[in-house]
Amino acid sequence: MTLGSVLVTTGALALVGLAQPAAASTVTLQGTVDCTSSNNYGDTRDWYPSAVNLYTSPATPAPGLVAVPATKAFSFTQTLPAGATSAGVTALCSSGHYPYGDFSGSSSGFTIPAGTTNVVATWGCSAQPVNPGPWLTTCTVTSVSFS
Repeated sequence: MTLGSVLVTTGALALVGLAQPAAASTVTLQGTVDCTSSNNYGDTRDWYPSAVNLYTSPATPAPGLVAVPATKAFSFTQTLPAGATSAGVTALCSSGHYPYGDFSGSSSGFTIPAGTTNVVATWGCSAQPVNPGPWLTTCTVTSVSFS
């Protein structure tokens, strides 16, 4: 008789559950995007940004934007999957520059530390002319906090 059959016939066999790791939680990103440029070509601080795009790793759907009338900014709340590693934004803070056009340029983003469940971030976007050529909006992180 084997040990297995002895344990089964004597009722001494107990199933031992292995400890499972806790399910990883999602990351909630609360963001604000604002036009901040003021230069001798004009003041866009009273503009709402347009063509706002959120880039995350891994990728997520576009967030729903909510207008903030007091500052002419847009805010959003986006749920990122567990293990999300980074986020960044592009936007436009200029329009109508014929014939060269208006383009969104680079965005500074940030790395999300492991174990983070909440991120609050603000981006300021500034439009500048590229002479001769188009206007280019570059967004930078002005504040970010993790918890």
